[in-house]
Amino acid sequence: MKFPVSRRIHLQLLALWIFITLEEGHSGLCPTGWDSAPNIRSCFILISNASSWDDSEAVCKNHSGHLAALTSVQELQHVQALCKNASTGCWVGGHGVNSQKGFSWQWSDHQSLWNNSVFPGAPSPLNCSNSSCLKTNLTEFCTLVTNGKVPLVGDRCKTTHDFVCMLNKADQCELRHCHREYIVILAVVSGLILFTTLAVVIWLLAYRRSKRRRRSRKMSSPSSAALVPPSWRVYTNDELRTVTKNFSEGNRLLGDPKTGGTYRGTLRDGSLVAVKRLKPSFQSKKEFLSEIGRIARLRHPNLVAVKGCCYERGERYIIYEFVANGPLDRWLHYLPRGGRSLDWGMRMRIATTLAQGIAFLHDKVKPHVVHGDIRANNVLLDENFGAHILGVGLSKFVPWEGMHERTVMAGTYGYLAPELVYRNELTTKSDVYSFGVLLLELICGRKPAQTVESVDWQGIFEWATPLVQSHRYTELVDPVITDIPEVGQIQKVVDLVYTCTQHVPSMRPRMSYVVHQLQQLELKVASEGGRGAAGTSSTMSLEVELAS
Repeated sequence: MKFPVSRRIHLQLLALWIFITLEEGHSGLCPTGWDSAPNIRSCFILISNASSWDDSEAVCKNHSGHLAALTSVQELQHVQALCKNASTGCWVGGHGVNSQKGFSWQWSDHQSLWNNSVFPGAPSPLNCSNSSCLKTNLTEFCTLVTNGKVPLVGDRCKTTHDFVCMLNKADQCELRHCHREYIVILAVVSGLILFTTLAVVIWLLAYRRSKRRRRSRKMSSPSSAALVPPSWRVYTNDELRTVTKNFSEGNRLLGDPKTGGTYRGTLRDGSLVAVKRLKPSFQSKKEFLSEIGRIARLRHPNLVAVKGCCYERGERYIIYEFVANGPLDRWLHYLPRGGRSLDWGMRMRIATTLAQGIAFLHDKVKPHVVHGDIRANNVLLDENFGAHILGVGLSKFVPWEGMHERTVMAGTYGYLAPELVYRNELTTKSDVYSFGVLLLELICGRKPAQTVESVDWQGIFEWATPLVQSHRYTELVDPVITDIPEVGQIQKVVDLVYTCTQHVPSMRPRMSYVVHQLQQLELKVASEGGRGAAGTSSTMSLEVELAS
């Protein structure tokens, strides 16, 4: 991977700055007033206060150092330069010591070795000119640095002279005087690593973004219609206004307020469609068409087929097939006087086909699809009273806030699972709960929540549970049903209702299990002479309308 020229220059300048900082750190480690020795490992200071050797050593220790220990010619020359104005010389750290091996000269730091190549022989006493003074007890002598011919001489330790203290930089670090250097080094290295990491991340993000743009340009060529399957098309806004007669109120179907309404439309070939208008949003055209294409590929006999879509100037529409007998809730709750009602066999067929559609979304689609809004006016009935699920994928276009607002509406509140209402957790088990509520609604013909005389609102389970507990199953059945089945069949359906609406999501069954149970019940109804959806030829007076 190659970085741009400007970035490489920045990295080179940063490396140069690190080098300069380190060099300055090495040369600037000595405290104020101290001089750095040529080998850059020690610091020296001249104390112009005549003192004995022991007192001088004590002063140096107070400065966290010791009297100078000279181990090289460079250090000797450096100390001589410091003491050039001291007429009698300056104390340094050498002193005489008697040991088991005999007399020797040692430095006061007890670490530095006496370098005989620098100081051959023993330092002669200061101002000694005869042989008698050379026989003096040298353990009472300490070393002086002078600018004379003999650079290192001895003098009695009690004599007072100026002195030179020495501070090792390593000792200074141990005494926490040079942590600044390491902090600077650590900060610079960390900055370099962070800068490099950010540069790599930014480059990778830019590369991925450019790659996505190239891919999107390929997908959008030669037109945006390539994003959708060839079996359906992208309509223009003018076309939709034509087929819906400019979205006239006469063509407006009873719909869900969350999505702006649904309108009946007639295409040029005479076929009917339902045009659903979505609320305006900031969703991009490409994202909208891509999501519609994904939904349109979900083909199943019990899903309402998507015929097309439209996106112009921020307005979004979905065009569905027109389902003959309209929404389920109109058949359950809004029958005109003398109109045809749903018998028990029809209701079991509706429940079974609806369960088959939901099971397809949960088990056959990868990744699985959660509808999230199973309710009576999202179930459309065909001419044979088979169920078709409307609104698959609409959760992509409707924000949660809008969906959550519906929980306060009496007609919708009872469908939503507790974990969805209180914790905003939407899973396949949420659809199972909603199906259970709708199955009970099919049995008894009551809305999930409705007004009653004694209280403002009564949930469907508040009404049904006392009847179930007292085994009065026949009283649960919708009064308009004339072919009331055996109590055992009603009980099995009710048991399935309560299994689907368990409070704990993990206790609810899979929809494939629900399908199997309903198919068994439907077969039993058919074998006992129960009439299905096609078993009657009475005319329908209900105007067919589509829920939005």
